[in-house]
Amino acid sequence: MAIERITGRKLGTAEQIEFDYDPKSTNSHGIPPADREENLVRHHKRIAPEALAVVAPSRDDVVGLHASGQVTLFYGKSGRHAQSTLFHELWHYAEKYVLTPDAREIVYAECRSQGDTWGSAYLDSDRERAARAFQHYASARASGLQLTPARRGTAQHVFERLYEGTEHAALMKRRRREKWEPVMSWVRPLAAMAAAMAGVFGIPHFLF
Repeated sequence: MAIERITGRKLGTAEQIEFDYDPKSTNSHGIPPADREENLVRHHKRIAPEALAVVAPSRDDVVGLHASGQVTLFYGKSGRHAQSTLFHELWHYAEKYVLTPDAREIVYAECRSQGDTWGSAYLDSDRERAARAFQHYASARASGLQLTPARRGTAQHVFERLYEGTEHAALMKRRRREKWEPVMSWVRPLAAMAAAMAGVFGIPHFLF
């Protein structure tokens, strides 16, 4: 690949800047290891393994999408930034299927009350602001950043639990409890009745 002469513009001004661009000096070909599929699978299985994750051909108008429990990465063969997109879309899955309403509102409220505006109703929505925040948090953690453990009741604590897989484990625990609740609803009264009868007939209570 030949060196190209490029004309750019100085950020915040109309001043033009010319520079030489050597494609060989940048990560302009191939997929970086962090964006390779085996690494994406590792994050997916830890954060939200129940989400259906799909890789689709790249498009000009979208890089990622979550709909009806499916996370789609439109990166085809050029998967640069796929990891970042995966974190963004996994947040959208988690806010609907994994997080409790209280945890979700903690993040929404914190992201809503501070930070830059994007001048767009969509980009400034609670869902998109939260997704970008988790995307950046998860990317920092994936890069090895050692953050101080978060305080309960903060967005960072919600992100921490989601990134580390703690939130998914809590979801599985809630589902197991819900599964057995119909059984326990009639076991508990029987146990109480047995304990009462034990008291009447002098049977040691610990047997029940």
